[in-house]
Amino acid sequence: MKFFKNLYKVKIRDGKVKKKGFGDAEEFIDESKLLHALMDYIPDSVYFKDTSSRFIMVSKAHAERMGLKSPDEAKGKTDFDFYDERFAREAYRDERRIIETGKPLVNKFERVIAKDGKTRWVLATKAPIRDKDGKIIGIVGISRDITREMEIYRRARFLSSIVEQVSEGIAVTDIDGKIIFVNSAWAEMHGYDVNELVGMEIHNLYSEPEVARRFERETIESGSAKGRISHLRRDGRSFPTLTMWSLIRDNEGKAIGIAVITKDLIDIIRVLREIRTLGS
Repeated sequence: MKFFKNLYKVKIRDGKVKKKGFGDAEEFIDESKLLHALMDYIPDSVYFKDTSSRFIMVSKAHAERMGLKSPDEAKGKTDFDFYDERFAREAYRDERRIIETGKPLVNKFERVIAKDGKTRWVLATKAPIRDKDGKIIGIVGISRDITREMEIYRRARFLSSIVEQVSEGIAVTDIDGKIIFVNSAWAEMHGYDVNELVGMEIHNLYSEPEVARRFERETIESGSAKGRISHLRRDGRSFPTLTMWSLIRDNEGKAIGIAVITKDLIDIIRVLREIRTLGS
């Protein structure tokens, strides 16, 4: 069945997209070319299936994840040809439910198991495709690979029972600086609840973000870094710390995050000042 036989022609004028015929200069865009550009370059897995869950079209990224040299190799095949039967059967049940009810499946966590046993985690969304009469004629799906994020989360959960017992503040970020995990001590010294910090950009909590980024670059290059840097509390006040950055790697040795261990120096500095006062 042909899903993409119709071409949608539009013209672009003054940065706006308008229907054909509204003006003199016209630039026609072939919808199929737009689709192929999307399928070739989007990093997420995108695929179209018929009502029997056979692949009609898959993106280049999806083909690569299935171990194919070309997206065309997937045509007419099903998940059972590429994945462990447990995953393929679950995916098939989800797709039958979509076709029978017309209700989409949105942001489902899926553990994708290949035939060789390798596992990936994805966030999957699937929706029905309808013809002009409203009849469901297939499914479109998109899956975002979150294996790296799940690995960081798994390690953070494993360490959480330990790090909650230490006095130092501990935070875990992804490689770009987004906070994935903090212990209670780290949250308390910054004046936040733990859940408020998850997802926050960690550089917003340094008084000198560029200095922190320099330490992070050193961490990525050498595996760790340490230095004094002031952090910011929720109310905007800064406080001195001794902070250590340590690189987190996955099982294949790829850098996936950074552990940030922070010791609040304000009490130590206060004691030192008192000692100096007594000495004088």
